[in-house]
Parts: sequence; structure tokens; C-alpha cells
Amino acid sequence: MKSRFFCAAAAVLFALASARAIAQTAPAPTPVALPTISPGVNPILQSVINAVAGRVKADYGWDPNRARGVVTFFRHFDMQMRFANGTYRDVHLHQGTVINPRGTTIDIGSRVDVQGQMNTDGSLNANVITLY
Repeated sequence: MKSRFFCAAAAVLFALASARAIAQTAPAPTPVALPTISPGVNPILQSVINAVAGRVKADYGWDPNRARGVVTFFRHFDMQMRFANGTYRDVHLHQGTVINPRGTTIDIGSRVDVQGQMNTDGSLNANVITLY
């Protein structure tokens, strides 16, 4: 009888201890300071960092108003281009679109850098297209 009582009491104590352990909340995470560039950074170095970041954003389609890639479709005022990561974007030309160098024509397979304004559907209205 005593052993049954002792086992029952031990089971109750174990259940209470388990419930209390589960009910405890995890400690709040401590905030981590994000790295920042000090204002004393060399302006030439800062311009290099900005240029590289802008190039990477344009090459992978992360910049909403600029795109760099290969032309996969071109007809009249519509163009499609492929980014370095394999995604595509539609580009719309207009009468005032500037194509550099002057006098060149856009062909399928041309490598282009397009600058303009993004539409709500994700396509780009091209203002300047530079072939490279």
C-alpha cells in the first residue's frame, strides 16, 4: 500500500514539475547592433561600394528602375530581357527612348543596360538603353 501511495505521489510531483517547466517562457532575445559604415569612410571607397551594389542590383533584377541583361525578344517597342539569375523582365520602349551608342540596333542576344521607370505589372518603361 505504501509503495502504491509513494508511486502515485511521485507521479503527481513529476507531472507538476513537467507542467511548470513547459509553462516557463523563453528569455527575451537580446538586441544585436547592426554594422554601420562610419561617417569618416573615404568618399572614393563609398562611391566604389555604391557602384558595385548598384551593378549587382541591376544584374539580378533587384533594382526597380534599372536592369542589365541579355535581350531574348525584341520587336518594335517591346523587348524582353534575361537577368544573370535566369529571370526575365519585359521592357517597353517609346518614341523618346535613347539607344547608346547612337546608331546601333538592338538584336536578340545583345547585352543591354536599361534605365527607366517601373510599371505596376513589373515591366520597365525604358528611357535609356545602353548596349555593352
